[in-house]
Amino acid sequence: MAFLQLAFSKLSVNGKMNPKAMKSYFSIFTFLLFLGCTNNSTKENNTADTSQPKRTSTEFIKSKDSLISLLPGMKSDRIDCDANIYWRIIKRGKSSIPLLIESLTDTTLTHVYDPCKKGRLNVSEVSYFALEEIAEFPAFVVTDIQFDVYDQDGCSSFFDYLFDNKNKTDYQKKVRSFYDSNKFVYVQFEDKDLSECRRKYHILGKLKWQE
Repeated sequence: MAFLQLAFSKLSVNGKMNPKAMKSYFSIFTFLLFLGCTNNSTKENNTADTSQPKRTSTEFIKSKDSLISLLPGMKSDRIDCDANIYWRIIKRGKSSIPLLIESLTDTTLTHVYDPCKKGRLNVSEVSYFALEEIAEFPAFVVTDIQFDVYDQDGCSSFFDYLFDNKNKTDYQKKVRSFYDSNKFVYVQFEDKDLSECRRKYHILGKLKWQE
């Protein structure tokens, strides 16, 4: 402020305006004004940088379901009768289907090893196997892709599609559309289809797709 007062006092000489001095001090005043605006802009930008990052469309939603959220910590390294959480999800039946479909994009790893993948399954893939225990989701009908090749270990070419994380979102959309646009009827298993695990967890039937 003292500088500006001094500057304006020199703009007049003997009561008359000094054009050269006015032009010079006007230039200085403009520069100081610009510098002040720049500093304020920098402060605003720094404040914006500290804000929380926005969620992007590539971030997959992890389930808040009381059972599905426990899959990554499930101790069993196989989908066998000791995979308690897995079978409890299936035991709930139809009510688990929307929750499992929601989890078809969750790539959080579990401890479950799959020989066809030759590695650990993620939540998405365990959710797929659970869905198949609850209801019929024929791969060809759901995806409109023909999977009829099996390798020497008996693993379907469908698994090449399923285990590729790039296909998760696409598969989820197709499964949801298939489930929402088709009818299913509950059918009890024949005695020969009641596996040890199904018997243990009292899973007596599944939903059959009505063509």
